[in-house]
Amino acid sequence: MSEELEKRKWCYVMAPWAYEIAPCACGNTDTQWSEFKGRLWCAKCEIDFIPAHNGIFDGPIPVATSHLLGIRFDRINLETNEVEPFELEPK
Repeated sequence: MSEELEKRKWCYVMAPWAYEIAPCACGNTDTQWSEFKGRLWCAKCEIDFIPAHNGIFDGPIPVATSHLLGIRFDRINLETNEVEPFELEPK
C-alpha cells in the first residue's frame, strides 16, 4: 500500500539549511523544500525525504533573536506564488 503524501501549500523563503534542518542521509546540506508537506528534496539523490530533525523548529523559537541573526520566517504561498511576510504582531 503506497503512502498518501499531502502537497505543500507554502514553504519558507529561506532554504532548509538556514533553519539548521538535518541534511539528506547522503550528507547533502543543500536541500530544498519538497513539494510534499514534512519532507525535503535532495537533488543529488533525487528523493523526497523526512529529515532526521527539524532544526530550530524542534524547540521554542526566539523569533526576535532569529531576526537579529538574519533568519526570516517569510513564506511563499505556492497556490498564489506570493510572498507572505512574517509579522511578529498581527495587524
